[in-house]
Order: sequence, then structure tokens, then C-alpha cells
Amino acid sequence: MRGIALCTVGDGASVSFWDDLWANEVLSSKFSCLYSFAANTGISVKQIMLSEDLDSIFNLPLSQVAHDQLLDLHPFIQSVSYDPERKDVWTFIWGNATYSSRKYYKMVFQNYHPSPIFKKIWKSKCTPRLKFFAWLLFVDRLNTRNMLVRRHFHVQPNSFCVLCTTNTHEDLDHLFFNCPFAAACWQRLDFQWASIQNISERVLNLMVTTGIPFFMKIFIFAAWELWKLRNSKIFDQGRPTVSLWFRNFKSQVLLQLVRVREDQRPCIIQWLEPL
Repeated sequence: MRGIALCTVGDGASVSFWDDLWANEVLSSKFSCLYSFAANTGISVKQIMLSEDLDSIFNLPLSQVAHDQLLDLHPFIQSVSYDPERKDVWTFIWGNATYSSRKYYKMVFQNYHPSPIFKKIWKSKCTPRLKFFAWLLFVDRLNTRNMLVRRHFHVQPNSFCVLCTTNTHEDLDHLFFNCPFAAACWQRLDFQWASIQNISERVLNLMVTTGIPFFMKIFIFAAWELWKLRNSKIFDQGRPTVSLWFRNFKSQVLLQLVRVREDQRPCIIQWLEPL
């Protein structure tokens, strides 16, 4: 709580002189060298204000840099509005004393700009299960064989892709894009992937190139069926083929149509029929 709180100093009893935010910035950062010589890093503002002299709260002798910072600290302390008759007032840094998880989240992530691919995922009319699968894919948390090796699992007999015979380690990039089997599946949909290293940017690029308004749904369905065939080969000795993948993909699209707005369904069916 203290990390997101601001204190208006009264008697200073509840405020850490060095580590709390009660001045324009945290003093342990502003006077970092001097702070390293502090005898008690947890000292309160009240203890500082009542001390006989500032030299007594540091381990002497000071370095030259620390001494210079001490000279700057003197006028700062003299300017502190200290009132021993008034209690300290704590508020959150967004301006009031009421905690809000929404305001905290907004404060923490206000300068973070995620890829627009995630908004496309959550707004797509897929089941939550498929959205979560797509999210795992784009944040590189899907349990490919390469991921299991990274997590120190012993993968038998090796970490090679099971959908092809190229003896290539199965990571996201290979499994869903560069594997000959995956490439043949995407070719069935007339999807040509650009040589962009970042997977999110690669998908967004093709989304713009094709101009398909329901592209995100199609991509998720296609990737999901690739993942299912891969799992079937590993766990059930399945025999994946492009025709089997396409039948499963087409069934998945038709099944998910109930989640799509009625005015958009004819467009999807019209796109699917020539394939």
C-alpha cells in the first residue's frame, strides 16, 4: 500500500523519511549516495525533525558526494511543513483515500501498450476456450515440445515436430507456420505468411493483406485444429492429413457460426464454400 500512497506530513510519526513518498520524490532515490550512509534506513520523519543534528543519523565519515548531498538536504528539511499537533494524512497517488483495483491497474499499466492482436482475440466471436488457446499462442505459453524443454521436462523421444519429418524442434514458429504440414494447411486457405519474426505482427500483417473482416476467427479455428491434430498424433497415435484438418476446420467454423451475428454469417459461408 505504501508503494502507491502519498503522505501529507503532520507529526511525521507514520512516515518513513527515506522510503515513503511524502516529498516530490522518494528521498532514498534523490539522495542515493547519502542514503547509503544512513545509520537507520527506516527512520521516520518525526525522528529526523526531532534529532539534534543531521550528522548524528549517518555513519561517518561521509564521502565527498554524500557530503554534498547532505548540504542539499539541510535546506530541504528546513522547508518541511512539520506540525507535531496534526496527524499524518495518507492518500493514494491517484488523489483520494479510497482504494480501487481499476485505478491501480490503470496506474500500473498506463504506459504499457500491448499488441493490438490481443484486442482482436478477446473481441472475436470464439468460445472462451479458443480465445484462451490463442492468448497462450501469442504470449508464447503454449506447451509445445520446445516449451516443455525450456521448463526442464524430459521429452521423449526428442523435441522434434511430429507433423513432419524435417527433424526440426517443435516451437510455435515451426508448428504453426514453417512446418510443411502447417504450410500445406494454410495453402488450403490461400494464406501466404510474410517473413516477419514476431508472430503477432505476422498475423496482423496478413489480416490487413487479405482484408477478411473475420480473419481473427478463421486464424484461431485453423490454429486450434492444427494443435488438436498434433495432440492426436502424440497421445492417440492419430494420422494427421491435410484433408482431415480441413474437414475439422470447416466443421469448427460452422459450429461457431451460432456465436456470430446473423448479418455476418452469410459472408463467412460465402468465403468457406469455394474452399
